[in-house]
Amino acid sequence: MADTFLRVPSDGLELAVETSGAGPWLVFAHGLTGNRHGTRRQFAPLAERFRIVIYDQRGHCDSTPVTDPALYDLERMAGDMETVMDALSIEQAIVGGESMGAATTLRFAMRWPQRVRALLLTAPAFSETPNPVADQISNTGYEIRTFGMAGYLQRSAERLRQGGATAEVIATIAEMQSVHDPTSLATACETCIQWVMPDLPQASNLDVPACVIAWPGDALHPIELAQRLVAILPDARLATLPSLGVLFERPAVVGQIYGRFLAERGLG
Repeated sequence: MADTFLRVPSDGLELAVETSGAGPWLVFAHGLTGNRHGTRRQFAPLAERFRIVIYDQRGHCDSTPVTDPALYDLERMAGDMETVMDALSIEQAIVGGESMGAATTLRFAMRWPQRVRALLLTAPAFSETPNPVADQISNTGYEIRTFGMAGYLQRSAERLRQGGATAEVIATIAEMQSVHDPTSLATACETCIQWVMPDLPQASNLDVPACVIAWPGDALHPIELAQRLVAILPDARLATLPSLGVLFERPAVVGQIYGRFLAERGLG
């Protein structure tokens, strides 16, 4: 349960933000099609050690829907993290994100390095070249527009079943995606997946502790990119999960991994 819920104006939109816990500030951004509720489950193990800030990225869940592709811009979304921190009078924090959120967090850190105590990056997906499954994710937008959210979720569930996903994982993904405005989510899937980060090597200037979580066998989140980021960042560690399914079946494992890392670095 959130200690505080607020709506933060940012770039002409409103972001749904919640805070909980006590201790050093930790700000985390979810991934494409995700929401703050999933992040809350991931960071539950840290609620007594950190003041955790989670928010729905623009266009997702309870934040303002976005149907203009120009607003799904990496620089503007990195600015959302700055705005959230400013609204809470946070000068410096441990910052992190998952997938799309990892990109917005990394961009935030590269623009405002003085505000970063440590980096937590789950499943990075963007580099100097287009994501390997950009067309597939973009097709999600087409399916939502063509078949509606219910029709898309039905088709998605069938694909997941054929791929060997458990009923628990399928239900969790459906719950995560169903809370969004359909047109906003379609636009996000068509737009954000096209991001590239041509200056990724400049992350070598981020001399803060960093932990990167990844897993094998996921073309959307290539483990090779995670390994490369760990090599680029001056003070980084890679933690691996057996598979993507673990993230949905045991979300708290994320908080456990990051909690151990931060404790070892004397950060909480």
